[in-house]
Amino acid sequence: MQTALAQPWQVTASPEASRWYVRLLPSLTDFAFVLPLFLLFGMLSGPTRLLSDGDTGWHIRTGDWILTHGRVPTVDLFSFSMPGKPWFAWEWGWDLLFAAVHRSAGLAGVAFVNIALLCLASALVFRLIRRYTDHDVLAFGFTIFAVCGSVIHWWARPHLVSWVFALMFSHLILSAEQGNRKALLYAPALMVLWTNLHGGFFLGILLLLASAAGEALQAILDGARISFAAYRRVLDYLACALACGLATLVNPYGWALHGHLVSYLRDSTLLDNIAEFQSLSFHKPGSIFFECMLLLGAAAAFWCFSNKRAGLAFIVLFWAHAALFSCRNIPLFMLFSAVPAALLTQHVLRRLGRKPAFATLRAEITDTLREFKRVERAGRVYAMSGVGLLVVAAGLASGKGVFHSEFNPKNFPSQAIDVAHKAGFKHLFTTDQWADYLIYRYYPSERVFFDGRSDFYGMDLLRKYQHMINAQFDCEELLKKYSIDGVMLKSDAPLATLLKHSSAWTLLFDDGSTILFEARKGGAK
Repeated sequence: MQTALAQPWQVTASPEASRWYVRLLPSLTDFAFVLPLFLLFGMLSGPTRLLSDGDTGWHIRTGDWILTHGRVPTVDLFSFSMPGKPWFAWEWGWDLLFAAVHRSAGLAGVAFVNIALLCLASALVFRLIRRYTDHDVLAFGFTIFAVCGSVIHWWARPHLVSWVFALMFSHLILSAEQGNRKALLYAPALMVLWTNLHGGFFLGILLLLASAAGEALQAILDGARISFAAYRRVLDYLACALACGLATLVNPYGWALHGHLVSYLRDSTLLDNIAEFQSLSFHKPGSIFFECMLLLGAAAAFWCFSNKRAGLAFIVLFWAHAALFSCRNIPLFMLFSAVPAALLTQHVLRRLGRKPAFATLRAEITDTLREFKRVERAGRVYAMSGVGLLVVAAGLASGKGVFHSEFNPKNFPSQAIDVAHKAGFKHLFTTDQWADYLIYRYYPSERVFFDGRSDFYGMDLLRKYQHMINAQFDCEELLKKYSIDGVMLKSDAPLATLLKHSSAWTLLFDDGSTILFEARKGGAK
């Protein structure tokens, strides 16, 4: 019998593995589920890490507006620079859900639900890799690697929903590959939900098209007449992609939403000026995970092409390009590349295990993993996962220590914003991130010049915003044009330096990191 260091075995659970106490033992699925909890509370700053991006603030206030008015907004709610302009609140479902959570449980509730989404994504990755490799330990190892690489984008924002849905689609596609074509019937219903929660819904269609292209390419490469089974699989994926495409029309904006998203994503000038759409700096901590997976994923893609898994190869190459183009795509690249990387590693270990020099080690590891698998595959109640969430929920409810839920005080000037609000500015100018936080704190009494909704404001206003912050030649003219009567910036911002020497502005607040100016009467007003 052929054995290896990483070899799937057909084993049956031992009688001991079916006993009640075994069902209570933690499994690797449990460990995968609680992995984000360990990283978040053991190595990072807890919920504060998730609340380090200001976009969460305007999402919550959008949801509040929906709850209050009973409809989805179609025009701008938050700015004084573009009041009444048509606006697509294309993540309205997330906004509504988390506004309801926020009303009942505050930021602690918002953090908890997003933590649960991270845990679910981690467990889904583990089970997906295990389904492909049939190897528990290998799957868990690559789950750790993929999840650690995704930390770069751990923010309490709608994109976490797309991670979960994309992984669910991957499971449905694998079920179809294994002969259960009926699994694809769930995809259109999931797509309706996905479309109304996050704009990344098109990823599901891309996954289906990649699978169809992979099946078609493999049939061509086989060099024989395309079999009916291959023809049927291609049609199944294409039909499912079409059904999902039609399902995306079930949203408050209809087809206009698609036109808006395409226009936004095609505006390369605008995207080049948004930090999360820029390429990753490999000098940042944690980039080593992406760097290693990039090399391993490229090798895995070629291995997939040569081993009749072209669909996986297409997905890896697409997301490798997307991740190099924009750092916000790195987590999806890490999650999707984990499967082919694990398959390649399994293949290499199998070849290595055939070498005579590894005969003794191979036998010992094979026996150990076989016995471990008997217990691991026994039925579980996943008590550890449930207990982990309960502990986190209790900690967040207490709000003590690392469980304290607030917007990251290192990122947002809470004290300065309070002073600005008391000053009663009609048109306060600040950074887009601080504007997001200002909306969260004081909407509807406060309006902003420019916030995190870059798709709404467009390049023209973004350029004006940059000219003002960077104190370019027309900044004073723009301050007057928009009747700016207050300016709140970091102390080292070029505009702050300019206003310090201007007789038209008065210093209202300065704590060394944040500075607030008020326009003198007859000055910038």
